[in-house]
Amino acid sequence: MTSSFTAADLLLTLNQQGCNRHWLLPAWKNIAAETEESYGPGDRLLKLKVSLQARKKNPALPEFWYARAVTYEVNGMEKTVLTSLPADCYKAKEVAELYHSRWETEVGFRNLKSSLLNNALVLRSRKVELLEQEVWGMLQAYNLIRREATKAAEKHKKAASEISFKFAFKFIATEMIVLGNTASPGTIPKRLEHLRGALEVVFITKRPRPSRPRAVKISKTRYPVKRSTAPLK
Repeated sequence: MTSSFTAADLLLTLNQQGCNRHWLLPAWKNIAAETEESYGPGDRLLKLKVSLQARKKNPALPEFWYARAVTYEVNGMEKTVLTSLPADCYKAKEVAELYHSRWETEVGFRNLKSSLLNNALVLRSRKVELLEQEVWGMLQAYNLIRREATKAAEKHKKAASEISFKFAFKFIATEMIVLGNTASPGTIPKRLEHLRGALEVVFITKRPRPSRPRAVKISKTRYPVKRSTAPLK
């Protein structure tokens, strides 16, 4: 989503399809908007124009639409997010924190695909019933690891998001194999408590970022690219 022209139809429709539905996304560069109302420092209501193309495609769209813009600073850099969350219910600081916490949700999906499945591209089963069973087992394993990681975070008075899932997964998986083979089930609670204490070594103070700038792969096409083409008739 790169501009208000393409966003209006999607976001307004999203708001209308259900009760108390909202959206939150980063603001695009060079946004063309007027400040309709100011709620405080770095918090304002923007008035954006809906393009003629969008209104032609969806006649139900209004001429203008509104979005709340929250501007805040992270590591000396100014960032702005747009949202439909009302200012009388959600403070600007809460909106900024919510935007960054949603990143942890995306990391969770990555953990499912990369760490838990060892970067497998596809599921192994070929029947629907077996696929459902495979996905169910994967989610159970993920929830088990997350539960123990959360218990460890509570024990050490830290946030669960501060635990490295990759290392916690390997550590807990090994311990669970040992627990499964224990001859004395009565010792399991004590072993779990020891496991949560030992997970202190997998806490991370700062989530690593890529050391190289983002880039796209070079196009391999052997044909010249036409920069200006006449529309088809």
